Amino acid sequence: MKRMASKTSITFRKLTRDDIPFGMQLKKQAGWNQLPDDWERFLKHDPNGAFVALEDGTPVGTVTTTRYGDRFGWVGMVLVPEEKRRRGIGTALLSQAISHLQSTGVAAVRLDATLAGKMVYDRIGFSDEYHLERRQGTGRDSGATEAQTMVRSDLSKVITYDAPVFGARREHMLSILYEQRPELCFCMKDTSGELIGLIMARPGANAFQIGPWLADSEAVAEQLLRAVMNALEGEPIFLDVLCAEPQSSLVARHGFETQRPFIRMFLGENKFPGVPERTFAIAGVETG
Repeated sequence: MKRMASKTSITFRKLTRDDIPFGMQLKKQAGWNQLPDDWERFLKHDPNGAFVALEDGTPVGTVTTTRYGDRFGWVGMVLVPEEKRRRGIGTALLSQAISHLQSTGVAAVRLDATLAGKMVYDRIGFSDEYHLERRQGTGRDSGATEAQTMVRSDLSKVITYDAPVFGARREHMLSILYEQRPELCFCMKDTSGELIGLIMARPGANAFQIGPWLADSEAVAEQLLRAVMNALEGEPIFLDVLCAEPQSSLVARHGFETQRPFIRMFLGENKFPGVPERTFAIAGVETG
């Protein structure tokens, strides 16, 4: 275990499947949307990349990391019990995650920060990239759509299409998301069969989460959104959308209201920011 200097004496160990109930307890206290499947996804992606903070041997926090080759890594699920906050544990968790990712050779560490968290990230050298906001709505019959339900044979094209828009290949992550709920994954193709957009959705504790949602144009993006809304008729939906046009106007037209803001930030050399103009909703603030 690695000992970190902070306002309290904290050590770390790897997070395992046995820690998922503890993680779920913390995320419930925070009001977040993750399910046990989401924690499992972190462990499948990188069994060595998630950590539990310990105080005198007792778990007092979690943090996850998701590495996308050597281009960048993501920090997520920084959670500390309410009664343990403002004691330096969250900062120690963040430092542990950054140290781990930097030791793997990534060029940048990225995350999606709340307004409260941004103050901490500013102090340790993170820079702003762009703004996001959580939108919430309800699935409904949105009319006919040209989007097609994604099938397993589409995955190779989905992975190839996604990489330049996201900024790195994330085949493992996309494959796991597809396996979770394939009937909630849709794509659009042009007349030659090439992909021009994709959307994925998965269940959450409070609402279904849409993302990633990528498209060549607003028209394509709307067809994809209609497909998911039709499939989730009557169900609550969250999505984390860019604060930009046409993204904001499109989701507003379909009844999605603002819940809270986020700020995408980075530490290091952000050489691969992706293509925000074609990003309508991210996969999630915990993974990008």
